[in-house]
Amino acid sequence: MEHRGLIFDWIKRRRRRKILAQPLMGDWRETLGMAIPWYQDWDEGIRKKLLDDTRIFIAEKDWEGCKGLTVTEEMKYVIAAQAAMMLVGIDGYCFDAVRTILVYPASFRRETRNGLIVSNDSRIGEAWHRGPIVLSWADVARSYPGRNVVVHELAHHLDGLDGDISGNPILANAAEQEHWETVASEGFERLKKELAEGQPVFLDSYAATNRAEYFAVACEAFFEVPDELKLHHPQLYGCLAGLFNADPAGWSSS
Repeated sequence: MEHRGLIFDWIKRRRRRKILAQPLMGDWRETLGMAIPWYQDWDEGIRKKLLDDTRIFIAEKDWEGCKGLTVTEEMKYVIAAQAAMMLVGIDGYCFDAVRTILVYPASFRRETRNGLIVSNDSRIGEAWHRGPIVLSWADVARSYPGRNVVVHELAHHLDGLDGDISGNPILANAAEQEHWETVASEGFERLKKELAEGQPVFLDSYAATNRAEYFAVACEAFFEVPDELKLHHPQLYGCLAGLFNADPAGWSSS
């Protein structure tokens, strides 16, 4: 079995080398700048890693437009670049378990059942366990500081790799897992208390929905407004820096 795994790894590496050997098409610099406005401020090595992972993500996923939407190359670059931002500190992995990206023109409705309750809620994104990532293009394009639907849904995907989307991602060892549980549990309870008391909070209030949303919203802040997250929640920032092997607050070359 180990020999078989090594063969698959070799095939994957060879396939990805072929992807990166292809010439770049179009004005990809402008598109990456649209996806991540502060991209040009990052160090050259970080920009190259992001571009490489963006190209791999585009090539390895099946892209499907929904409700009549045609998914353009520009749209793929924007979504893939925001996903690749999460992989700057991670080598050899490109959300390998995600096979399909479904893109709706705008928010979409999905019927869900919770016991006897049937709801038809409007969604801007979904992450299905062992399934696709579903995104509203209008909301991807309308991201603002601290909010990123691509990062949010892929954070749910990472959270669910152990089969349970519960706000407890898989960490390197038991000590890191225990530290995360302490930091996230205390932060989540404190956020709920502050909101109930009408106090100002840094994280989006949606993070108080449950622990899974707390993790996903924290990931948005980690990549979108890292300096502010590090200032307001240094322990939370440290946990996420360990998980992603990255320090976005220090990526700028200036």
